[in-house]
Amino acid sequence: MSDYEFDYASRIQKVRALLERLELNFIIITNIQNLYWLSGTAQYGVLLLSAKEKPALFIRRNFFKAKEEAYIENIIEMKKTSQVKEFILKLTKSLDNLRIGMELDSLPASFYIYYKKMLNGAEITNIELDVRKLRMIKDQKELDLFKKAGKIAQKAQERILEVLKPGIKEYEVAAEVIYEAIKNQSVHFSNVNNTFGENWFIVASGKNLWTPSYFPILSGEGLSKAIPYGYSVREIRKGDIIMCDYAINYRGYHADHARTFYVETYPEGFKRKYRILKNAYEEIKQDYLKAGTKVSEIYHQMKNILKKEGLDKFFQGDGYYYQGLGHGIGLELDEPPAILPNNDLELKENMVIALEPKIIIPGWGAIDLEDNFIIKSNNAEQITNTLYLFE
Repeated sequence: MSDYEFDYASRIQKVRALLERLELNFIIITNIQNLYWLSGTAQYGVLLLSAKEKPALFIRRNFFKAKEEAYIENIIEMKKTSQVKEFILKLTKSLDNLRIGMELDSLPASFYIYYKKMLNGAEITNIELDVRKLRMIKDQKELDLFKKAGKIAQKAQERILEVLKPGIKEYEVAAEVIYEAIKNQSVHFSNVNNTFGENWFIVASGKNLWTPSYFPILSGEGLSKAIPYGYSVREIRKGDIIMCDYAINYRGYHADHARTFYVETYPEGFKRKYRILKNAYEEIKQDYLKAGTKVSEIYHQMKNILKKEGLDKFFQGDGYYYQGLGHGIGLELDEPPAILPNNDLELKENMVIALEPKIIIPGWGAIDLEDNFIIKSNNAEQITNTLYLFE
């Protein structure tokens, strides 16, 4: 075993407490991010937890690397998945009436069918959201990594100001942003729901600002119909609004940062709308970003402020499609809590959230301001600090 950066014993104890609260006999962890969070390795495998027995880490690939990296002592080379069943049977003698928790939101359907058949007689229950919620409150080492990721995100956004000019294309702006991020040790993909390799990297200008395609709502057009979101071949012109939303992944931990710019001059109404959104954002940061606030209240208060300015119809959407105001970040780009109008989960100290207020006005443009915050008892520490316009 190597030197450990995190308190894995405490994390495992949290999952065991969950196991007992849900009255489970075993928990089987297959989600990559949860495997890493609990064991210290993201090698391909399965982690088996029970109330009293030592955790068992089954590694299919790379067994030797996992032995070097993992906190778990009991590491078993997995030649076939049925070894997990055999291990359980050594402890219980029978699968009948066992209750086993698994992460069913991220487990492929074919895997679920296999496990269901292999563990015939046991009840399999979904614990995905429960485990993800255990990761919401970060420890100090994680917070240090977030701060570093935030600085990289800021450098990537600031690069746009250095290259933005009439005639440059969206994909050329994107290339500069990506290069700046990678140069500072970010990988160009995000961890999303048990996968590596996704990144909803958006650079959008012109009609691409208000034309939803795929996901998210402010999606950009993309380079082709086969990949219908993100940066496109559109040439940026004088007077354009341009928005960049880019996720940093630094040593597994994310920053999610967006800014909106203009090219030499700005269109009619842009300065006023930008200031309205930014001032509303500042009010929310000052009054509501702190431990104890329900995330639904953040959403409703932001919308109410914009309603007074006649912009509530375009808050977080284009008048037809809408999305949430933000989300937690961590080992995955999007984690609980989702900042939605019907989510009454309370912010707690050392949660890390991305707050992304935006307005999208068809035929005119869009403004998107996204920053990341460490929640404190009486306020929040902003860790992405690219300058706003008109300051």
